[in-house]
Amino acid sequence: MIQFKRYPHIADLLEYYIESKKRNDISEIYRNGIKNETDAEVFCKFIWDVVESIHSDSELEILVLGNTDNTDMLPDLAYEITNQMKQTGYYSIWEATLDQQE
Repeated sequence: MIQFKRYPHIADLLEYYIESKKRNDISEIYRNGIKNETDAEVFCKFIWDVVESIHSDSELEILVLGNTDNTDMLPDLAYEITNQMKQTGYYSIWEATLDQQE
């Protein structure tokens, strides 16, 4: 299972969006860890989808994890995903998906 050590609340955030978006593929990666480049790319793209959803949910005042604005978690999310990608050796994929967002 992917672990978030510094900001464990990120696990709750990701689990919420995995469930709400019905992403069984991401659930499997989340439970089993990132095993290859394909997993890394799928997971990173999902994270960017989560970022967009956090902003959208905030604008629409949708209650997520007891809050209507979770944008304050974005720096924590960025830290944890960056750290995870460095640990697994797929940081370049994280950077590439970031470049695709711009």
